[in-house]
Amino acid sequence: MWFSEVLDRHCQQRGDQPAVVEGERSLTWLELRKAAHSVAAHLSDRGVRKGDRVAVYSRNRFEVIVSYFALAHLGAPFVPANHAMSPSEFSDVAERLGVVHVMGEQRPVERLGLPADRTTVFDSGEFQKALAADVPAPPMAAGMDDPLAILLTSGTTGKPKGVLQTAGALRLMSMSWLAQAKADDTVRLLNLNSLSHGGVTVTFHYIAAGATLHMMREFQPRSVLREIRERGITHIWMVPQTLRFLMMVLGKDTEVESDLREIMFGASPISRELIRDAHRAFGCDLRNIYGMTEAGGTFATWVTGPAAEGAESAVPLESSGRGVPGIRVEIHDEENRPVPTGEIGEVCVLAAGRMSHYVGDAAETALTIVDGWVRTGDLGWMDANGFIHLKDRKKDLIKRGGQNVFPAEVEKAIAEFEGVNDVAVLGVPDKHWGETPLAYVVPEEGATIDSDEVLAFLHGRLASYKLPKEVRTIAEIPRNAAGKILRRVLAERAGEQR
Repeated sequence: MWFSEVLDRHCQQRGDQPAVVEGERSLTWLELRKAAHSVAAHLSDRGVRKGDRVAVYSRNRFEVIVSYFALAHLGAPFVPANHAMSPSEFSDVAERLGVVHVMGEQRPVERLGLPADRTTVFDSGEFQKALAADVPAPPMAAGMDDPLAILLTSGTTGKPKGVLQTAGALRLMSMSWLAQAKADDTVRLLNLNSLSHGGVTVTFHYIAAGATLHMMREFQPRSVLREIRERGITHIWMVPQTLRFLMMVLGKDTEVESDLREIMFGASPISRELIRDAHRAFGCDLRNIYGMTEAGGTFATWVTGPAAEGAESAVPLESSGRGVPGIRVEIHDEENRPVPTGEIGEVCVLAAGRMSHYVGDAAETALTIVDGWVRTGDLGWMDANGFIHLKDRKKDLIKRGGQNVFPAEVEKAIAEFEGVNDVAVLGVPDKHWGETPLAYVVPEEGATIDSDEVLAFLHGRLASYKLPKEVRTIAEIPRNAAGKILRRVLAERAGEQR
């Protein structure tokens, strides 16, 4: 199986080189393989078998990477789960996806109230002992066509869907990306994105290349800058909002001496001003990454260097990039036919590394994969050089700091608050997070809605990144003849109020 092949190759060629670094803790490639095999044996003793779906519910830490390799060896698909999920949100996902075991940090795992035999806690003495043991793994059970992971995304109802990815599909996507990015074992990648996000596929690509993976449990700008300076970081993977926070700490005219070659970002647009300031501060290239979990991850990119500052760049920076080797990207109409250059349609992707299907949702799978093409739901156009220019989203997705927030899910939670007659949620611009949810509510007759009370009510019911920045009262929610919310009207009102 591919993950095991990656480990074996790196152990053979660079076994004593660092593979994973988290603060003062690190593992060489040989130590990573030993830990993965020992944890695989530990999980097997606890009853985890091929085909069992195992959630990993944790912040970024090296036990997460070890767990992914251990579960891949056993043929037990791992289900990365955002540690910010509330217990009720997690339980809903786990039930729909058939999760049989949960691994992760003590606090989030214990809040689930599951029987001890269904959980493995990273912080426990038992797990730490297994991590350090030198125990042979059971015979490898997984093949290239077996499920490797079930990556969570969000659907039209706001509930996360499970995207099933095989080992062979992810290997193909990695080969495409590495042919484009030309990464090798000299890369030291600081991953500032969640290992539970679909963007973890980018991290897997660089692990396949033999890169050293650096991670941090919490994002702290000054600690990140210290890591860059002192650890020889060559590449960073983040969202634009994270880069903006770094620049706020640095100040406008500060220059950082480092080994940085590339700052990679994705999930939301980036301003030319931020690109210019990052070039000036770090003196390295910036790479935009456009991808989708259902499409197998990364499928388009552009890269620009400091030399392009102040000149007409050959790269249209307002675009999302163009397709990488081995992947076809086209703009299609509603009948899945290509549209002429420059015309707006839906971005569609043909990639051998795409998802197999949505777990337990054949209807949504059929809507997303049409004649082998993944319909992304993004509207845009393609220029004469193949660069994709996004115009709008077909769905009302809010992207807050790289996390997806669906208005319908937030609206449903707010509707349960006593005194709410009607509610609408939309994304509004935020200088720190890119976008953030804003809620409008219509009180029941005679009721008074207090914004702070509603927000307190939502804590524990929604993940922290889904919480609205504010709850405003309104006399009536604007709707069309079909009863659908006119979010455009609300967005105009919010703009006027700002």
